[in-house]
Amino acid sequence: MTIAPGNNKTVLVTGINGYIASRIGYDLLEKGYTLRGTSRSQHSTDALIKGAYKEHSERVQMVAVPDITKPGAFDEAVKGVTSILHTASPLNYQLKALEEFVGPAVNGTVRILESATKNAGPQLKSIVLTSSVAAVSDPSKKPYAFTEADWNTWAEPKCKELGEKAPPSILYPASKVAAERAFWKFRGDHNPSFAMAAVNPAEVVGPPIQPPLFPSGLNETLKPIWDIFSGATQTLPPAIGSAGYIDVRDVSAMHIWCAENPTESANQRYLMAEGRYTYQAVADILRKAYPDRKLIPVGEPGSGYTPDYSWPEDSMTFVSSKAKKAAGRTFIKYDQSILETAKVFEKYL
Repeated sequence: MTIAPGNNKTVLVTGINGYIASRIGYDLLEKGYTLRGTSRSQHSTDALIKGAYKEHSERVQMVAVPDITKPGAFDEAVKGVTSILHTASPLNYQLKALEEFVGPAVNGTVRILESATKNAGPQLKSIVLTSSVAAVSDPSKKPYAFTEADWNTWAEPKCKELGEKAPPSILYPASKVAAERAFWKFRGDHNPSFAMAAVNPAEVVGPPIQPPLFPSGLNETLKPIWDIFSGATQTLPPAIGSAGYIDVRDVSAMHIWCAENPTESANQRYLMAEGRYTYQAVADILRKAYPDRKLIPVGEPGSGYTPDYSWPEDSMTFVSSKAKKAAGRTFIKYDQSILETAKVFEKYL
């Protein structure tokens, strides 16, 4: 293995233990950056340092930020960095209240911006926010081709209307809208010297760079794939949210491109969705690749998705041409993402 030489630039990635963040961190290290990651505790990053990041450990710094919503939470972490990639925001469908979603998402976003403005230093060139297609889409618009110009205007009012009865499927998009609006409001209010950009991915899939010790630790987007692969479920669940998908490696590349190209990415949103998935597609892909695994559910083979996992004609779509052009890459297709994820999951069998 050839280890990339250091480039004397430090990039901060918040929520480094997360599925997307841990991949971004790995890709940054591979490109020669010094990685500074934040997590709730130092101990929680041991698996990454001893695992995926082991070959680059001399360029890994970890900072404990127990509460990202606290004023000054990131004051030490931001010092001296050239870019900040803010991914830290919970994706937990067990939460029940709007404030449980919105509070950490909005306040964490504002705190990183406050600390960056006050403490980072003049070498800071860019901050990139991990947002979501949930901040863009409206399920009532079908068919409709969403672009970066669109905003989700329905989730927050719906949450207020439903109160305690609002389900996580509405609470989560409301939190993503609120966090991204707070991000852009800060830019308007403070006009910081660094560039600001947002990446809006669909459902993120693909192999984790540091899989948990046990499958029970898989995140919300990977756990259903494991349940199908392992045979833990024989009932195929409905797709999450808009049913758009994007590979985690493409999401990582887009974040890094924004950070490395602050002039071009400043004040921009980048929508990322390669097509539409269903869990029927997951089952079909895995049954074909693993014919001896009889526990994989059958469902209704071939139903509910197109052969190339693109957008059906009668569905909402997300136009990702801007992101593809900027990053200069084609996006990974769903079957490749699922098969390479399953390869990682083989360790659990």
